[in-house]
Amino acid sequence: LKPFRLKQLLALKSGFVCDYGVAAMAEKQNDLMHTPAERAVAAAKAAAGGATDPLVEEAALFASAQELTLGSGEGQHIVILGAGLVGALAGVVLARKGFKVHIFERYSDIRSIPSSGRSINLSVTSRGLRAIRSLGGGIYEEVLEKLCTRVRGRIIHMPSGDALFQRYGKDDSECNYSVSRFDLNKYLINLAQTNGAEFYFNHQLSETSDFSSSDVVGCTVHFTRSADGGGTEKVRYNMLCPVIACDGAGSRVRYAMKTQNLTTFTEDIIPRGYKEVLFPNPGANDFGAKGGVGGEPCDGRYGLHIWPRGDHMLMALANMDGSFTGTFYADNKGPENSFEAFSDTEEGRGKCKEFCEKHYTDAIPHVGGLDSLVRQITTNPTGILGTVRTSTWAVKGKLLLIGDSCHAMVPFFGQGCNCGFEDTLWLSKLIDKFCCRDGTVASDLCTADNFAAAFAELEQERRPNADAICDMALENFVEMRDKTGDVRFQAMKKVENKLENLYPDKIRSRYAMVCYGGEGNVSYANARDLGVIQAEILELLTLKFKDEAALAKAPDEVDLEEALRLIEEKLLPRQRQLGMDLSTVKH
Repeated sequence: LKPFRLKQLLALKSGFVCDYGVAAMAEKQNDLMHTPAERAVAAAKAAAGGATDPLVEEAALFASAQELTLGSGEGQHIVILGAGLVGALAGVVLARKGFKVHIFERYSDIRSIPSSGRSINLSVTSRGLRAIRSLGGGIYEEVLEKLCTRVRGRIIHMPSGDALFQRYGKDDSECNYSVSRFDLNKYLINLAQTNGAEFYFNHQLSETSDFSSSDVVGCTVHFTRSADGGGTEKVRYNMLCPVIACDGAGSRVRYAMKTQNLTTFTEDIIPRGYKEVLFPNPGANDFGAKGGVGGEPCDGRYGLHIWPRGDHMLMALANMDGSFTGTFYADNKGPENSFEAFSDTEEGRGKCKEFCEKHYTDAIPHVGGLDSLVRQITTNPTGILGTVRTSTWAVKGKLLLIGDSCHAMVPFFGQGCNCGFEDTLWLSKLIDKFCCRDGTVASDLCTADNFAAAFAELEQERRPNADAICDMALENFVEMRDKTGDVRFQAMKKVENKLENLYPDKIRSRYAMVCYGGEGNVSYANARDLGVIQAEILELLTLKFKDEAALAKAPDEVDLEEALRLIEEKLLPRQRQLGMDLSTVKH
C-alpha cells in the first residue's frame, strides 16, 4: 500500500491542510467543488463544532482500499477525468488519434436520465466549433443540423415594450448557435464511445488523490464508486499514463493540486445567481423584433432575447423544437428583488408576482402566464455564477487541467464551452506535434518528457487567453444588463456594424473577434486588447450626437473620413504589432 496522502496530511502542522477542519467546512458552503447536499452536511458539522480534519479521515480510508493499475500493457493509454462537454470531446480527439482513452465521470451516465436542472442553454460559435470541424467525417455538419438553432443577434426587449434587434456579426452569414448542453453532451459521449473510449461512470474523485510524486508521468487517483452489490466502495488507481482533468468548475483535481502545493487558484463567486425558466413554443405568436425606427427586423427564433432591467434580467434562447430555454438572473440575497425574497412561500410568491408584473409584463404571455413564471422563479434550483483562475495547469507529463477545471467563467459572453473546446483543439495540435506522426499516435514519441512539453506549451498558450475571456465575460454582464437598453450604446453598435462592413480587414467588433476569431492570431487576449482601442474610436465618432433623436441618425451621418483616419492612426498600428489578420474572422 502507498498511504502517502495519509502520511502527508498527518505530518503537516500548519497552513491550508491543518486548518481544513472547521474553516474548510464553513468554506464548503460557498465553494464550487461541493454539491448543495455536501455543503449542507458540512454546514451541519461546522455548527455542531466538529473539528476533525475530513481529509485525514478520508485518506485513512483510501490507505486500505483496493488498489488497481491502469495505463500499462499494449498501446498508449491516457486518462480523462470528467465526461462533460470538454472531457467527452477530448476523448473523441484522442481516441481518433489511436490512444486508448479511459474517461472517469463522477455522476451516472446522462444518456440514461431525462434532461433537467438549471444549466443554461449553450451558445456555440465558430471559435469553439473549429474543434468539432477538425474531426472531419461530417460530424460538424451533423451537429449543426441535428442539435443547433441559429442565433443572429440580440433581441432587446425594452421596458416600453419595443423589441430591438442588435446583430452579432457584420451580416447574416455570421451567427451563433443555440444548443442544449444535455443533448450535445450525450452526442459527444456517444461519439467518444463509438471511437473506442471506455467510460467509468459513478466514480467520485477524492481530494486525497496524489499528483505530487517525483515521476514525470504517473499518479494515484482515489475514487468512491458504485459497488456491484449496492452501496459504494473506495478504490485507488495507480495511473501509469498521463491524466487530463476536465472535471469542471468545482474540479476536485484542482483542489488536490492546491493541497499538495502544485497550484493556487481563486474562485470569485458573484452575488447573483440564475434560475432556468422555460418558454413553450410560441407558435405564430412570434416575439421577435419588428424593425422600424432605423432598426432591422428579426424573427424571434433567431435571436438571443434579453430583457435588461438593471439589477436583474431575463434571457431566452431557442431550442430545436421551437420552445425557448430562458434564464432569470437576480441577486441571491436581499429583502427585495432577490431569490431570497422570492421564496416558495405565500409571501415570497406574492413578492415575485408583483415584481414580474412590474418588470416583465411583455414576457409573461410567452412563459405560459404569470403563474408559470412565478412558479419557476420560486421553485427552480438556483445556479452559482463565478470565475475560476488557476496559476498552474500542468504538472510535468502526468497531469493537465483544461476547460472549466482551470478557467470557469460567468456565462455572459457565451464562451465557456467555446473556450474549453478551443483548449481541446490546442491539445490536439500539441499532441500531434510531440506524440504523433501524421496525426496518429506513435509509441516511441509518447515519452514522459514529450507529454510534459506538450502540456507546458498548452498552458503557456492558453492561460493568458483564458484570463482575457474571463475578464470580458464579466464585462459583458454589465453590457447586457445595463448598456443594451441604452440608446447611445445602441447607436455605437450600429456605427460599429457599418464600419466593419465597409472596412472588414481593418476593423471587426470585439464581439466578432471573440466569437468568430481563433485563427490569424485573433486570440481572446488580442481581441480584448484591440477592443479597448475600438471602443475609444466609437465614442469619439458618436460624441457629436447629443440626444436620442440625433443618435438615431448616427449610423447614416457618421463621418466616414474621420472614422478611417482614426482607424488608421489608432487601430492598425496595434493590429500590426499584435500580428493579427482580421480577414480570418469569419463564421
